Amino acid sequence: MKELLAFILSLLFGLVSVSAQRRIVVMDADLKIPVRDVQVYTPEGLDTLTMWDGTFAVPDSFSCLRFRHPHFEQRYLLPSELRGDTIWLLPVSNVLGEVIIWGRRRFDERMASILKPSPQQELLNQLSQAVPSGPNVLALAGWLYEKTVGKVIEKRSRRKKHQKAMREKEEEYQRKWDLLTPSGQEKRDSGK
Repeated sequence: MKELLAFILSLLFGLVSVSAQRRIVVMDADLKIPVRDVQVYTPEGLDTLTMWDGTFAVPDSFSCLRFRHPHFEQRYLLPSELRGDTIWLLPVSNVLGEVIIWGRRRFDERMASILKPSPQQELLNQLSQAVPSGPNVLALAGWLYEKTVGKVIEKRSRRKKHQKAMREKEEEYQRKWDLLTPSGQEKRDSGK
């Protein structure tokens, strides 16, 4: 009888510990799709990878979640920041600072000599420049810029601002985390 009671109690405690976890989804912030194989770990010993649908189980009590994936920025998350069931990761951006190309464009020189206008065409070009006609080319160029390149540049600048804010927040949380850990307390005590 005692053995049966002990078995039932251990089964109930096992169910309670299983129910003390919840499922979280890790998503790509740009593409809005789940990300698989993201390494999730905590200082308490949780070390897991997200499944094919971007989900993983997290215990209700943890001090910090850390997310790592080679194609995304590393992210730290405190329990107070975990709202809802979705965590967004920003893709890593690799940007070249400057590219310089040296050389002559021989193809353009050959094409210019082939397409050299005839004397009649030069006369027509001079006449068309003297009398302006047709649509407002500057307004058309501005509209095209706004519809094509302008949106890309605006999106890129918004993304850079967002990444900068995320990095500042992560650094702030890392400083707070360092102050909470024993090694951070030793640093504070040695400074006094």
